[in-house]
Amino acid sequence: MKRACSWRDLDAVTGVEKMNLIHLTFIAGVLSTSSAAMAQSTAYALDAQVGQICGAYNAEGETVAIDFGALADTPPDEFVRRAAGDITYRCNVLAGFTRTIASQNGGYLTLGGQPTTEEARRILFTMQHWGADGFNYSQLTAPRLSTHRDGAGNPRYLNGENARVWFRAYGVQGPAVGGSATGTRVFAGDYRDTVTLTITAN
Repeated sequence: MKRACSWRDLDAVTGVEKMNLIHLTFIAGVLSTSSAAMAQSTAYALDAQVGQICGAYNAEGETVAIDFGALADTPPDEFVRRAAGDITYRCNVLAGFTRTIASQNGGYLTLGGQPTTEEARRILFTMQHWGADGFNYSQLTAPRLSTHRDGAGNPRYLNGENARVWFRAYGVQGPAVGGSATGTRVFAGDYRDTVTLTITAN
């Protein structure tokens, strides 16, 4: 049982005992201070990973077929337009991505899909890209490179950004000469090109 002491109580005790009491009080104080200095903490190192998702996606698949049909009866100053569906950009990379759009034959449909500079074996086409930092109808004479990233407070690519793509192929009808039927400015056959849109995470 603890007993409170006053200075009067101590006066009734011998000098030796008083020294012992003072000595015990001093030791108790040292023990209390030493206990506080020995405090220990434990840290928990938490870790998690989020995989990279960065690309352009089309509901129709990785390859979208565009058929312009017959162009022999379309004058060269007119065109046939085709929608190429919606494309979705999605990227969870903080630094964003680089988009490259390239035509295999420099913005022309070519006879048999073979590279050529001969006007009689190629048909001009252009591409338009709505939304998602798009562009108006342009011939893909060279690859189009652009860099895109989310702005502060506007995570459009993180959440998914939709855009629509269109193509125009120009007619190849030629003038009638003498009593002949209307001709064409190019040789007959199947004309093809491949436009590739590539996304590279920054």
